[in-house]
Amino acid sequence: MEKQEFEEIHNCVIKLRVKPERRREKVYIGCGAGFGGDRPMAALKLLQRVEQLNYLVLECLAERTLADRFQIMLSGGHGYDSRISDWMRLLLPLAVERGTCIITNMGAMDPPGAQEKVLEIATSLGLSVRVAVTHEVSIKESGSGPSTEKSYIMEGPAAAEEEFYLEPKGISTYLGAAPIVECLEKYKPNVIITSRVADAALFLAPMVYELGWNWNDFDQLAQGSLAGHLLECGCQLTGGYFMHPGDKYRNISFQHLLDISLPYAEVSCDGEVFVAKAEGSGGVLNFSTCAQQLLYEIGDPGAYVTPDVVNWMHI
Repeated sequence: MEKQEFEEIHNCVIKLRVKPERRREKVYIGCGAGFGGDRPMAALKLLQRVEQLNYLVLECLAERTLADRFQIMLSGGHGYDSRISDWMRLLLPLAVERGTCIITNMGAMDPPGAQEKVLEIATSLGLSVRVAVTHEVSIKESGSGPSTEKSYIMEGPAAAEEEFYLEPKGISTYLGAAPIVECLEKYKPNVIITSRVADAALFLAPMVYELGWNWNDFDQLAQGSLAGHLLECGCQLTGGYFMHPGDKYRNISFQHLLDISLPYAEVSCDGEVFVAKAEGSGGVLNFSTCAQQLLYEIGDPGAYVTPDVVNWMHI
């Protein structure tokens, strides 16, 4: 089936949503990966054990891996994460069966290429899926800025070619949650593939979409962004990299870590957040692990800046 003519290009100015619909009172979002080298089996275990998951986010892109992909692409290789085939072969059957949408930034420098690969894998599995893409493009026209967003959908067993515009020298901009929300609104996809999107925004987007938030609901956006920040690094939240001095759980046994669970969150429409791990799994999730992850990669807790909102933390 050929690509549907839904392709749109926008600038990065966020506009208020028109009468956003509240689709759920609560949404369940899991982290299936926290970096490019994570193991797909851990994501499958979370999907198997937490049946209520509405979304599974695979956060597999960082500044280093983005630069690596650009260099590989210039050498004739794939501009997207080549491991996406392994991930989708393992996760797609159960995700489609459960109605769990997968959101991932494994598109890196070539999200359209990743989209075609996912459709190829789905076809080999006998699945019919809708795969949406949103990524940055460079528009070389008078009056157009260098940073724009491009979104479209493909579905069915085959993929058509799509021209992909790159910034000079591989320059990339952190996109926020808005283009992912747009994909969810317009296309109702099984999979969303992005280029460089801020880590927390990958998780915030389904909250905005499902819970009826708008871009001026700052308290809810702040809560959602912090929830995304807690989840984004995977098992760092559930004890996999726990370094809190003096805590009784600091020296977790090796045996207990063998079955460590990736985290997930239950988020309510008022912004209330509960983070959890799969029942009966290893690792630990407590105040100390959350506090450690909350401060991770934040230069100033008084101004945690994302493309969607600037958070002020009172600790």
